[in-house]
Amino acid sequence: MYIVTRALAIIDNSKLKSNPLHGFDQVAETAYSVTVGYFLWDIIDTYKHIDINGIGFMAHAVMSFGVYLLSYTPLLQYYGACFMMFEVSTIFLNIHFFLEDLGLQGTIMYFINGTALVSSFFFARVVYGTIISINVWKLIANSEIPINPFVANFIRLSNLTLMGLSYYWFSIIIMSVKRNAFDANLTRALDEMDKPESKSK
Repeated sequence: MYIVTRALAIIDNSKLKSNPLHGFDQVAETAYSVTVGYFLWDIIDTYKHIDINGIGFMAHAVMSFGVYLLSYTPLLQYYGACFMMFEVSTIFLNIHFFLEDLGLQGTIMYFINGTALVSSFFFARVVYGTIISINVWKLIANSEIPINPFVANFIRLSNLTLMGLSYYWFSIIIMSVKRNAFDANLTRALDEMDKPESKSK
């Protein structure tokens, strides 16, 4: 929630808006310090539990860490905030896990949060993420100030990796929603079959 709030302030920053590729702002740098620190922790934690988290989460942590580290050069401080808006869905994901820990599956709150999670993931990561990715690629290609080819290619590779993961994870979410809906309908049907009235018929 902190990083989403900071991201909104950076996106509204007129100084960074006027120079989204090479612009610098102290508020943005402070927010990215938190972001870099988080992804450094994420790399360590993901590595320690790589058997559970898998390669996808490790790639996400490493690429995100590297890209936000480049913001200090300064580079893409405006669009860095745009990509931080992905974390809107993380808020609902954490609530999702919290509700499951409390055994509140099947409640109205669980359904509402699940709907918000799927919607925010789709609009923030898939739709908005695709739009800003296209903008970043255009900015890098048309930059009047030369960008180190290694840096430019790392940004492109990171973007392709992170967006690819977003598309992949969203497909998993959709499959999970469909599977859970099927399981719920199947359970309801079995419950109906177990009722005395059904057996008497």
